Amino acid sequence: MGTLFLSGGGDAGQTQTIDKRFVKELDKDKPLLYIPIAMDTSQFDDCFEWINSLFNPLGIKDITMWTNVKDKSIQDLDDFSAVYIGGGNTFSLLKKFIDTAFIEVLKGYTENDGIVYGGSAGAIILGKHIMTCSHMDPNHVGLNKFNGLELVKEYSIWCHYKHENDPLIKKYVKEYKAPVISLPKETGILVSDTGIQVIGTKPAYVYQGERKTVIYHDHFI
Repeated sequence: MGTLFLSGGGDAGQTQTIDKRFVKELDKDKPLLYIPIAMDTSQFDDCFEWINSLFNPLGIKDITMWTNVKDKSIQDLDDFSAVYIGGGNTFSLLKKFIDTAFIEVLKGYTENDGIVYGGSAGAIILGKHIMTCSHMDPNHVGLNKFNGLELVKEYSIWCHYKHENDPLIKKYVKEYKAPVISLPKETGILVSDTGIQVIGTKPAYVYQGERKTVIYHDHFI
């Protein structure tokens, strides 16, 4: 499988540890692909400025933005060092990926050793089930299938985690019978053949049944 980076959705200062680790994996001779389509189209110009402000200081100057993923192929993705999927509305993002069949392209890309970074909504769709976002994202697109790409073993992903989210997470685990990895804004995970490793300045939290486990930086889930 490929290499996945999932971020809890913080700002540049909060995600710096994750971003620096991500940059180490990149082929600097290829551009980075940025997909901001979880956001409204009116925000794309600001999104492009943001992604450059994030990665230009880390040495990544060549960034391409796709605002439409229709008719894209795995071969198209092979032109890039990695794919960065930005945050926004998770339901809207997954619906666009399903409607364009890009969800299958992305799965194939990861199976062929591709590198994917998901931030917030972009991270949630890589997990098993996206209803972990339902407390913060409205389903205004009428999405009725909530399975993600299921690339993080059996786990669903909870972003922007705060301790006051615990009752909601426990309710989710009970209702959907699925374990959850919760990521504060300063925290991410690196998913590879080696396992699921926590990266960041705050720990991740794993919920399985009634149990909540704290996993610190560099440790594996």
